[in-house]
Amino acid sequence: MKPILFILKMPFEDGPGKMWICSHCAMIEGALAFNPHWQAALDIRRIDFPKPRAEVVELLGEDNQWLPVLVLDDKETITDPVGIINYLAQTFGGAAAHP
Repeated sequence: MKPILFILKMPFEDGPGKMWICSHCAMIEGALAFNPHWQAALDIRRIDFPKPRAEVVELLGEDNQWLPVLVLDDKETITDPVGIINYLAQTFGGAAAHP
């Protein structure tokens, strides 16, 4: 099974007429752009902002809808964006987040 990466579709609306991006998801999108080979190694799921986020709830439960999240084989998760990027770089090669 490929690791599953859940990130938000952006921009998204949260409040009447208020458009946003998720800075953590944007960081992940940037890392994916600089490391395009990761896309073949991952199951990337861009999902809508509103909760409940059915795909995430089904896999991780209602209390674990924080995004971005990288889900590994044993349902271990990484939610820190720098941690996700560094895990992907270490596992699949490519550029990591500079300290």
